[in-house]
Amino acid sequence: MDQDTHTGETTMSIGDHIEDLRKRIIWSILPPLPLAVLFFMLADPIVRWFLVPLYTVLEKHGLPAHVQVLSPPEFLLVEMKIAIGAAILVAGPWILYQLWKFVSPGLHKHERRFVYFLIPGSAILCVTGLSLMYYIMLPLILDFMVTLAGGVSVQTELITLGDSISPLTIPILEEVPGVAAVGDAWVKMPEGVFEIAIPATEQGMLETLQLPMNQGSLISQQFQLSSYLGFVLLLMFAIGIAFQLPMVMLLLGWLGIVTPDWLRKNRKYALLILGIVSAMITPQDAVSMLMMLIPLYLLYEFGIALIVWVPVSRVAGKIDDA
Repeated sequence: MDQDTHTGETTMSIGDHIEDLRKRIIWSILPPLPLAVLFFMLADPIVRWFLVPLYTVLEKHGLPAHVQVLSPPEFLLVEMKIAIGAAILVAGPWILYQLWKFVSPGLHKHERRFVYFLIPGSAILCVTGLSLMYYIMLPLILDFMVTLAGGVSVQTELITLGDSISPLTIPILEEVPGVAAVGDAWVKMPEGVFEIAIPATEQGMLETLQLPMNQGSLISQQFQLSSYLGFVLLLMFAIGIAFQLPMVMLLLGWLGIVTPDWLRKNRKYALLILGIVSAMITPQDAVSMLMMLIPLYLLYEFGIALIVWVPVSRVAGKIDDA
């Protein structure tokens, strides 16, 4: 290592940089491996957590709360993807720390202050975006999609209420009966599910076989597990990236590339670009696009405010290069 007499900081040779990079990569890879094994063992509750918004919407529309697995290894592959993704997410701070340890020796003291501000701000925006997506945007998007598909209805005939024409009457219940006999059957409403009681492995208990029924719609809405999770994970990734907009704007403001006045003057062009981005990262419908566009535009205004509230001079402070 050599020492820079002007700044008093040490500099590393190319060989030292390569060796340090190799060490940081190894240290970054080590934690996700055991974490992936741990999350694979906990994959079942994580899958249920992802399915909660979908099941809530399906039950609201009177549809059976089920997802399909169409191939033998599909569920295993889904759990492996979830385990790897969760391990990388949890190990993210450690990976960023290793990246910081590699980059920080090449930065001046005032440059490091910028990173100390950007990283926590980026993490807060990412968590905010993912929370907004899971608790607000995803249920609304799913509700709109299910409503849209359910609107394609089949022509039905009305029958006058009178005496039964069948010797067999199947009861319509709002709750599963607490006590039943083997072979008992009923229709559970409003879900519209036909259920039959069968013997269970536990002595003295029964299980139910469930069969979804057509409730007047030409489209049978049955979701595939891997497709649904792929859609949710892609949406989460896109929103996590999109919510970094204020930090990107702040960095550009610090570099002198943009100014608050210029950003205010070009709001209409920014709105057009944000609309295109919203259409790209959400399903191709007006409702989903609007739900993404509104928070993105608010983040744009927040980015302008950040440039005003946190100027480069406030973060850098007075640097004595002597």
